[in-house]
Amino acid sequence: MKRLWKSYEIRLLLLFLVLLVAYLAIARWYHAPRGYYGTAEHPRFADPWIARAETIVNGGLLYRDVFTATPPLTNYLLIPPALLSGLFDHLNPWSTLSFMLYFSLFNLFGAYVLLYLAESKAEGFGAAVCFLLNPLTFGNSVLRRQDESILAFFFGLALLLVLNRRHLKAAVAIGASILIKLTGVLLIPVAFAHSWDWKYLIIPPVVFALALGPFLILAGSDAMFWNPGQERTEHPFKFGGISLGALWNKFHSEEHSVNIKLLSAIFIAGVALASGFVLWKRYGALEDMTILLIVVLMLTPKLHGGYFSLLALTMAPLLKRYRLWVPYFLIGLLVVVADFYKWPIEDFRPAFWMMAAVIVLLATTLVRLCWSRRTRPLSQF
Repeated sequence: MKRLWKSYEIRLLLLFLVLLVAYLAIARWYHAPRGYYGTAEHPRFADPWIARAETIVNGGLLYRDVFTATPPLTNYLLIPPALLSGLFDHLNPWSTLSFMLYFSLFNLFGAYVLLYLAESKAEGFGAAVCFLLNPLTFGNSVLRRQDESILAFFFGLALLLVLNRRHLKAAVAIGASILIKLTGVLLIPVAFAHSWDWKYLIIPPVVFALALGPFLILAGSDAMFWNPGQERTEHPFKFGGISLGALWNKFHSEEHSVNIKLLSAIFIAGVALASGFVLWKRYGALEDMTILLIVVLMLTPKLHGGYFSLLALTMAPLLKRYRLWVPYFLIGLLVVVADFYKWPIEDFRPAFWMMAAVIVLLATTLVRLCWSRRTRPLSQF
């Protein structure tokens, strides 16, 4: 028994189970009675995961036979919880619980990635514990019942392979990340900056093209889920979620609303400058990935709370070295609360000011990472 307790893997598993039960209790006794997850007969899902999964299982084609606004791999990875939900005729609480448990499982996978990401298991264990304890980690997968934990795991796995100089596998993992969410493309400049290996510029786009090609051939333009000219597609050039611009427009008239074209231009310029900055400075793979993510989260007009799951994972190994515990946990807490104030509470002013505080905390973190007196990065190559 003592040997088992000494195992970091077992400790993380036990902590995961305790936190999972705690957040499920909050969901059951606080959010469910308020109708957040729908009724017993009609569960409420933000995305048509079940319809897409059933289309795939029944031999149909994504994009052509069912509306699909995400890359293909995401939908295939969501088949297991959709099938489990189907065993209970898609009735609550089992339908909602199926997705909560599945998304949360990737929190555990992400914690294990962090365990092996550090130079020692002791350091990795500390980072993994912080990741699991961040209010955003289970707040997003259980309370909000969103799927960004899957992308966070693939993000972490790709970074682990990059740090271990397994460049071919890392490049394939980045391609897989892009097939889950287009956000995975942010891994490319960081991986390339710390290896100068051309595989990172060639293999991820090839993996993406090979996987998406058949859908483009069979479904045509319907498979172009990144098209900025269409609604409900996966691109950042529109207001959405809890970005400051989106929230501001919710409680201001059109006359005083923020212009999407202006913010999109600022976003493109900011991400381009941040990418150039990390290519130039190369503080460390984890530091540079965190810097790039912070800039994206600060500037994107479309910002869902789950996007911060990526930051929760990449920041976790940096907390001790850069003394970032306070902003790390405050950001996670404020994002989760602001997300609920955005919906279902729909009180947009408090949500706006909470996200304004998050922007300040992000800026503080950015400054500390870029101008720290510590010259040796945590993640060396």
